[in-house]
Amino acid sequence: MTTIAAPSRRARPSPRPPAPKPARTASAPRVKARPVTGARAAPRAAVRPFAIGRIGALLAVVTLLALVTAVVFHVVLAQNQMELDRLNGQIAQEQRTYEQRRLTASLLASPQRVIQEAERLGLVQPPEAAQILYVEHAPMPRSDDGSTADTITDWSKTKSSLGPQQP
Repeated sequence: MTTIAAPSRRARPSPRPPAPKPARTASAPRVKARPVTGARAAPRAAVRPFAIGRIGALLAVVTLLALVTAVVFHVVLAQNQMELDRLNGQIAQEQRTYEQRRLTASLLASPQRVIQEAERLGLVQPPEAAQILYVEHAPMPRSDDGSTADTITDWSKTKSSLGPQQP
């Protein structure tokens, strides 16, 4: 199994120029410098206070925009609900008007009212029943079952009476 070492991090240049190193002699052993316990360097992964302020401001702006959007959404929703309520009231009023007019029309079309209105105008019923008159050489209906004319089944007879412009 092969492993790959992570690239080493380069040290950032310090703002001060490095102190001159003493000349090394062959007899002097090499000594590693120890860090001073009182003055610690900040960890490299630490977030600077300026970046925290920017992130906080950005979060505040996003939160504010979300709240304003929610308020606008609720205002539009409330306005549309009020419009729906107004339309429902208008529909109910129109339905009541329709029902009243329907009742009035049915009362005006009732047979008793029609007879009363005819008598008020001076019309009277004939003393005898209606008589059917027969005309000579006129074709007689096949049967009189009391139904209305049916032009769909007798269309060929009806079509010939419409004239030559019809196909």
